[in-house]
Amino acid sequence: MSNSATSSTEEAIYKKIAEIRDEISKLKQEKAQALDDLNKLKQKKLEKIEKLKGIRSQIDTVRNEFSLKLEELKKLKERKQALLQEIQGMRKQFDEIKAILQKTQGLDIDAIERRIQNLEWRLQTSSLPLDVEKRIVQKIAELEKKLEEARKVLEIKEKGTVERAEYLAKRIELSTIRQQIANIVTELSQKRNILNSLKEDREKTKKEIDEINKQIEEVRNKIGNINNQIKEKNAEIENYIRQLKGEKVAVSYTHLRAHETG
Repeated sequence: MSNSATSSTEEAIYKKIAEIRDEISKLKQEKAQALDDLNKLKQKKLEKIEKLKGIRSQIDTVRNEFSLKLEELKKLKERKQALLQEIQGMRKQFDEIKAILQKTQGLDIDAIERRIQNLEWRLQTSSLPLDVEKRIVQKIAELEKKLEEARKVLEIKEKGTVERAEYLAKRIELSTIRQQIANIVTELSQKRNILNSLKEDREKTKKEIDEINKQIEEVRNKIGNINNQIKEKNAEIENYIRQLKGEKVAVSYTHLRAHETG
């Protein structure tokens, strides 16, 4: 092989090696950009994971608050039911008292007592026929019975006054409890809406993390492909270098044979 031909071949190989090195340089730049993208995606993923943890923590907090409010609502409803039963029982008592008062209307304790005293005084101070005395004794017994009824009515009236105050207090408590129940129902509705919103955010964030994971996998595959291309390019360069060495050996051998035959 002539020196001119050998020189031309070496130049072509050197040129090809230079081109491949340029390609490797571009691939390395592309890899560096991909690595930067990968780091950004990983950072974004970490931020989303932290956000997801925060959302889950909020969900737990709202759920606990929701459970506490449900328990409070349960107790208030139990108290409301108890009050309704107590109020119903008191109304029944009031009706009974009203009926008794209607039956004993007009009973005057003082008047009855005076009447009894007058009859007893007559028995003690007057000489009466046996039948008259008997009628007076029966009348005194009737009046004593009425007196007992009148005293019971007085007790019932006094008791009714106390129970009426208790009744009004229970009605006020019932009204308060009804308002508390209404407030808690509103709070539960609000917390349910908050929970639904947080759950939507949670699912949205999980999908965003899944999407980031896909992007990370794509970038990693891209980096792997670039590494393979760089490896292949380096292999090409090594192959060309071997060719250069072969060319130089061939030139040296040609020179040696020319010297021996000369």
